[in-house]
Amino acid sequence: MAFTTAVDQAILDWFLTTYATPWAGYSTADPGKTGATLAEPAGATGYARVDLTAGLSRTASEIDNDAEIEFPEATDDQGTITYACLFDDEEGDLIWSAALSASKVVSTGDTPRFPLGDFNITQA
Repeated sequence: MAFTTAVDQAILDWFLTTYATPWAGYSTADPGKTGATLAEPAGATGYARVDLTAGLSRTASEIDNDAEIEFPEATDDQGTITYACLFDDEEGDLIWSAALSASKVVSTGDTPRFPLGDFNITQA
């Protein structure tokens, strides 16, 4: 049996208050439950995590981004993004990841982004 909606929402509220300065990122491979296979693009490609301070809110049993999340322009090919990631700090640990509904090849000159409401963290 699954948790009730009230518990799902309480977990997400705890998540938002515990990780007050989360950072968005992405991976070209499934990071796995432990983050051991996280594959963020190399720094020389222009990749950097994005600060989401005050950029997330909960509605029902889902956390969404309140504004577009825009990453720096790629200065070199970054490969194919397959996972969205959330970290507890700019250089911190992975705390959540999810497969993208469609992978995205990031080439030199591209500016990867998650549109408003498309960075969804769910508890169900």
